[in-house]
Amino acid sequence: MIIITMSLKKYTLGIIYGIDQDTIMLTQKFVGNLISNDDFCKACESLEQNVKCDKCRERVSNFSSNIYYYEQLGKDAPELIESPEMYFPKHLPNVDFLLVVGIHQDLLAELPYYLKDKEIKAVIIPVEDPKWVPPGLQVQVLEDFEKFGIQAAFPKPFCALSGNLNEYNKVGFNITKERSYILEFIEYFKIGEPIVSFLLSKDGESIEDTCVIQSAPCGSTYYICQQLKSKYFKNGKNRELSLNERISKAHHAYPCNASMDQDSILKDSILHIGGYIIRNAIRRKLKLEEQESQKLMYIIK
Repeated sequence: MIIITMSLKKYTLGIIYGIDQDTIMLTQKFVGNLISNDDFCKACESLEQNVKCDKCRERVSNFSSNIYYYEQLGKDAPELIESPEMYFPKHLPNVDFLLVVGIHQDLLAELPYYLKDKEIKAVIIPVEDPKWVPPGLQVQVLEDFEKFGIQAAFPKPFCALSGNLNEYNKVGFNITKERSYILEFIEYFKIGEPIVSFLLSKDGESIEDTCVIQSAPCGSTYYICQQLKSKYFKNGKNRELSLNERISKAHHAYPCNASMDQDSILKDSILHIGGYIIRNAIRRKLKLEEQESQKLMYIIK
């Protein structure tokens, strides 16, 4: 049973996204996860045993009424945009949060100036592909948001967004110094770094049931957890997939939309980092040793 504590306040969300096909797919998955309708998740259909959907998302809140704005930016834009203001919405409604996915870099550079007089609490700019936001541009845009008093975050990948400051949530690089509204975004929509819980068998060696407390923004956490039900995670039978293998297989099968290209900061692909994040969230809850990826480099010249 999933228990979600909601604020009495109704936060509003705007979404703008770019023209790349991966950008469109990620945006659709994020919106599908927030709307949480019956057609969004087909995890049980992919289970090895023949079972019907057990309605694990039944108690997940539907945020369709929170989405006040949804628009694609940059159609028919030239490779070099000299007048970015021409491509921004003429009338952006008042929203608390703005999600910005994979827009043209010239538009991203101008975004803080476009938003400076708007009453937006926080801007979330996920980086699922190294080509979307080069490190130098990321720092520049974050500094501009700081200057205008707008809270902002550049989670890379989106499922790295956390209430805790860590190597993926570094002030001055991934997130603004003031981040109270970012925390409210995470808490309200229950998305970001996955948080899960498990019901174990009496012998403590297999997973009987799962609970998603906070999901990756794309919704993959529900899918992955469903694939772990009724499976041994400790002292499993011969020829069974290991826990890590099951998590990795489900993460790739969902599939994760993050890029497989090497990232200069992560020293790995963004897709692999997303896999490490969910793997360690699960291992941590099962009281198993976490597995570290390479330490990140934040040297920007």
